[in-house]
Amino acid sequence: MRWDQNNYYHDLETMELTLSNRNFCLFLLTQFPFASSDDLEIMLSDYLFDHFEMPSGEWLSGLTGTEEEDPWSGYTFAHPLNEQVTLYAEFRPHETVYYFNDTYLGNTGGHFHLSLFSWEELKALTAKATRNESLLFLLLLPLTVGNVAEQAEIEALISQHLHNTSLALNAEQLELITQFLSRHLIFEDHEQNIFEILRNVGPVINRNHSERSRKKEDEALLIVNKAIESALS
Repeated sequence: MRWDQNNYYHDLETMELTLSNRNFCLFLLTQFPFASSDDLEIMLSDYLFDHFEMPSGEWLSGLTGTEEEDPWSGYTFAHPLNEQVTLYAEFRPHETVYYFNDTYLGNTGGHFHLSLFSWEELKALTAKATRNESLLFLLLLPLTVGNVAEQAEIEALISQHLHNTSLALNAEQLELITQFLSRHLIFEDHEQNIFEILRNVGPVINRNHSERSRKKEDEALLIVNKAIESALS
């Protein structure tokens, strides 16, 4: 079972899965496989390990469970987006797996499937949050695509939400991490940053690692597009 509605917020507080928990903030920042810096020639995950005291293995096992466990015993973040759709993010060893209800959205692991939401869709999904808006934003950001025209707004909102974490970043760290995260959203190849609307299907994108990849079958695209449409309604 992914979620016990009666115990959800109690469980979040028990494990301290909030932005007041420094370990959890750092964990969230490790979920961006495209976040890199050409100037520093480094990935965000490497930058974090070089400049921050990262969560212990014991803490991570408490959050994600272990690969040896059967059944899996890690935590699930659940956030009702409206009366019809709930976001589930399962924190598993080496990946976070996302669902809208039972519709698979993607994962951040070695065989990642990301690049799902447009920037406008992310803003719409998080704008309705009555609590945990910054947490929801940072949790869904790995699944998001941006383009150069949106870059200034993307970096401004990323910086704003990073301010709401317990990391207490200095000015240099805030600027660098914001740039890392922006790079995760915006690819150098402009064509890979554009959603195209296919007739009778909906938005698709020219990124193979996406559940909205234009190379997927129409039936699969319709399922995920309908799930996103319901979440936005």
